[in-house]
Amino acid sequence: MLISLPQSVPRDTEVVLEINYSSKLPAQSIDREALGVTADPQQATDPLGSLSQDRPSLPEPRYLYSNRVYWYPQASITDFATASLRLTMPAQYQAVASGSLISSTMSPMADPTGRSGEVRSERTVRFMADRSVRYLSCLISRFLSVGRTQARVPALAPSMVAAPPGAPPAAATSVNVDVVATPRLLRANRALPDRTAQMVEFFGSVIGEAPYPDFSLAALDSELPSGHSPAYFAVWNQPTLPTTLSWRGDPVSLNGYPLFFLAHEVAHQWWGQAIGWNNYHEQWLSEGLAQYFAAVYAGHDRGPDLERALFMQMRDSAMDLSRHGPVHMGYRLGHVEGDSRIFRGLVYNKSAVVMLMLRGLVGPEAFNRGIQRFCRTHRFQKAGTDDVRNAFEAETSRPLGRFFDKWIHGFLLPQVRLTWRMADSTHLAVKVEQLGETFDFPLTLTIQHADGRLELIPVAVTEPVVDVVVPVPAPVRRVDTRNDTSLVVVK
Repeated sequence: MLISLPQSVPRDTEVVLEINYSSKLPAQSIDREALGVTADPQQATDPLGSLSQDRPSLPEPRYLYSNRVYWYPQASITDFATASLRLTMPAQYQAVASGSLISSTMSPMADPTGRSGEVRSERTVRFMADRSVRYLSCLISRFLSVGRTQARVPALAPSMVAAPPGAPPAAATSVNVDVVATPRLLRANRALPDRTAQMVEFFGSVIGEAPYPDFSLAALDSELPSGHSPAYFAVWNQPTLPTTLSWRGDPVSLNGYPLFFLAHEVAHQWWGQAIGWNNYHEQWLSEGLAQYFAAVYAGHDRGPDLERALFMQMRDSAMDLSRHGPVHMGYRLGHVEGDSRIFRGLVYNKSAVVMLMLRGLVGPEAFNRGIQRFCRTHRFQKAGTDDVRNAFEAETSRPLGRFFDKWIHGFLLPQVRLTWRMADSTHLAVKVEQLGETFDFPLTLTIQHADGRLELIPVAVTEPVVDVVVPVPAPVRRVDTRNDTSLVVVK
């Protein structure tokens, strides 16, 4: 679009353009957070299995307009801005959108055909995004309210615009959580408002603040699990309908915690929305950190054993797929093979395990300080791998260039040989020797004492050869390594 101005405009002059255009645009599907599926051989003869006689109706119609559809004027490269939205729809529909709900009004709508003379009603809703967002989104469907609550957080990112007239003042330390669902899912999701608020509170407590004062969650019935999380709201497709497809083989189909997918989508309010990524090479900042924080929340909710089990599953898929390329390749991973599981196994799972390894290398306190510094410095901005490294180096005084170069820009895995001996009757000598290129990573030694007791010793491996001397009360039976959450091959 070329626009000729009537006269020259001095630099820094604010120019307001009002653009009116119309078109009939199809709604988009959720593809970024959708799992890879295959046909289930067990259902080959009866596509609907035991439910073939009781097949429910099709999913409730829903209309998603987000970052895959040019439904409003936008550039091909995203950046951050505030915005206001006004949406009009038939009265039986509701909407969630990027922003805080300002008003919802009803008005009569005449029959557009003019044939029946019937007067129907339409709904007009207004939203205000007073914190910067990367793109605008809205979801329209026949929603019912599940419930509303508040999530207590240490702080909220400050508003960037003056509050509109009539807008309720937002508390400085709370996020308004609103959950809606399609009619089929209303009863099954009664506990979802409180659970969603718990996730927001946990992430806010670790990161130090919440980016947006309002968060809406829309639960949709679907054949397959999937999700989408623009600023201010998230979509959670719940697999409640019968299907012949199976997603069990997908790397992000993790066992043991049914709410993992939801936690991942909530975490995107910070990772991917409040902090964007510079380019496709940096997609791991969104997906990997959301994956990491979802696993950490699961551990907070159900205990460290579950957290470890989730990271073990991620590690297994990452070890198997690392040969396909570095995390830094972004969406190009698996493109040639036509296999999106490679992308998710590396950009989601490997980068999440890399964050866990970084936590083990620098310690949990320094890790949390680095995360908080990164968020404060780059809130409502786009960032890259070097920005993450700088934040952690500032909090740890440890050089991390090789760590990120090997784990994010490289695709090889370190191989180590572990040997041990008793230096004397009360000291154990352990040697960790890297075979090949030198990596930085944490390793946990497992010492089995003569009385059967196990002792775990964390070791930071940052040199080609690392010698560790451990005081012990008596000679030990065995020394091994607990290596189920590190991307390391131990010989």
